[in-house]
Amino acid sequence: MPQDPAMAAAVATALPADHLDAGRLPVPTVEADDDVVLRIEACGVCGTDLHILSGGSYRPRLPFVLGHEPAGVVVDAGAAAREWLGKRVTITLFTGCGTCARCVDGDERLCPDLRSITGVRGVDGAYAEYTRVHARQLVEVPDGLGAPQVASLVDSGATAANSVRVAMAREPRRVLVVGAGPIGHLCAELLAAHGTRCRVVEPNPVRRKAIAALGHDVAASFDPPVDVVIDCTGVPAALAPGIAALAPRGLYVLAGYSVVPSVDFGELSHKEAELRGVRSGRREDLESLLRLADEGRIRLPELSLWRLSEVNAALDALRAGDVPGKAVIVPDTQWQEYA
Repeated sequence: MPQDPAMAAAVATALPADHLDAGRLPVPTVEADDDVVLRIEACGVCGTDLHILSGGSYRPRLPFVLGHEPAGVVVDAGAAAREWLGKRVTITLFTGCGTCARCVDGDERLCPDLRSITGVRGVDGAYAEYTRVHARQLVEVPDGLGAPQVASLVDSGATAANSVRVAMAREPRRVLVVGAGPIGHLCAELLAAHGTRCRVVEPNPVRRKAIAALGHDVAASFDPPVDVVIDCTGVPAALAPGIAALAPRGLYVLAGYSVVPSVDFGELSHKEAELRGVRSGRREDLESLLRLADEGRIRLPELSLWRLSEVNAALDALRAGDVPGKAVIVPDTQWQEYA
């Protein structure tokens, strides 16, 4: 553990807001037998962070430290978690009640009595030098992946794996992935690994160029008919043309979501199509993505790194559509590893 009892952190102090405040917070300490403290090496930036800051999503109690895609090293542990000391890890995000049928089945994210989502609500996240989580959340990471690579997979990778698992249950011949951000990129890579034909729709020329450079079939507009649409955008305007692109009895997977002011569900009914929501993924989804990335069977999004002290520049770049792949935050104390 550090000698300095305070750490650098980027803190949300108001919502809505267009920035995070630089702060010094106490380094978290072990409070329970199954607690561990992570020294953060990298943390991915998720679109959910932008939605929270805009006031249009979760509303954590303030002040709050965002950042739910960490990679780091366990530097302190409670009595029941000492075997984790020194290990490189990432985390599952959701802490449920632990006793309901969903929790027992490994679907804590669907718990009706959800206790917290690390870095989203209830428990401070990893836009900081350290964070505290439960040992049961830990996922050990392969030695072959660097911290920024791991951070690019935590939530976006689990969501992509869950989305593709849902899609592949239909044995589709053709899939349309809407959005070439980190989730859409990974969906396209996973579908390619399955040998399933896929087209990616991306209006942003920066992201369209990045995904096309990997050899994926890319378009600027929708191209019907398809068996499955995986909507990774969280953009209201994508829903209507996405539904229109579905073949009869097709499946529309909402990997990204938003408030849509007006929806005509008649087309879904006329096609007997199905609308399916996806919320992140299971532990095994994340573990499978880490393994596939480590084995080189999927290619990761292009990484753009910012120091923790530059987190607002990263958020601005994402808002402007200037990030071709995944934005990742690195604590200033770790920056020399990647400079």
